[in-house]
Amino acid sequence: MRLMIFADIHANLEALQSTLSHAADRGVHRTVCMGDLVGYGPHPNECIELVRDLKNCRCLAGNHDVAALWETSPYGMSSAAKEAILWTMDKLTADSREFLGALPDRLDIADMTFAHANPYNPRGWRYVLNRKYALRSFAATGSRHILIGHSHRPLVITRKHLLGLDLQTVSGSIRFKVDDGRRRIINCGSVGQSRDRDPRSCYLIFDTRRQRLEFYRVAYNVEKAAEAIRDAGLPPELGTRLFKGI
Repeated sequence: MRLMIFADIHANLEALQSTLSHAADRGVHRTVCMGDLVGYGPHPNECIELVRDLKNCRCLAGNHDVAALWETSPYGMSSAAKEAILWTMDKLTADSREFLGALPDRLDIADMTFAHANPYNPRGWRYVLNRKYALRSFAATGSRHILIGHSHRPLVITRKHLLGLDLQTVSGSIRFKVDDGRRRIINCGSVGQSRDRDPRSCYLIFDTRRQRLEFYRVAYNVEKAAEAIRDAGLPPELGTRLFKGI
């Protein structure tokens, strides 16, 4: 099976369309979206509709998704993020609200566990970027592969032995094998708000038959995306940073 895994769209329609088009040419069989369809960007309903209409797709809730429904407060977010969530609340259609409200926090498929931020406390939204939270994540599931998003940075954490971990950042489009039997935490990066200084969209295809990870970076029309943010009256810095991938 070739499984497309992506996260953190953040209502960036330009990025999502380019990413889905790229994946369509690579023989994807199933898809998992790991949340944050909305927030920051100006096209929440359009992005939700695209993801909702994908065939063989499962979707999880992200922190911006639940904040847009007032299930958690947006007032703990940065000023720009909060403003974007309040804007999004006014724009969401009834169908979009229903879709977001039905999303689960965690998904387990075969030897894979999926969560937006982490598997041990999905709505705590703790980033998994170091040994402490990686070990907590491994302890929360017996799955061999843990798939996450949230940090907007592609990353692979390999458990070499009981307490030994190897953290590998992922730059550019790259493939590597995971057929050694070791457990891993795999961050698929962000479609619509990259934060690893690469402005391109990032997503992952996991080829389960070949036991191979395929990270892809996809260029999209950043200028058009930033212009749409400005035209919507959202904080302009949300568009400016798209050019830098920060």
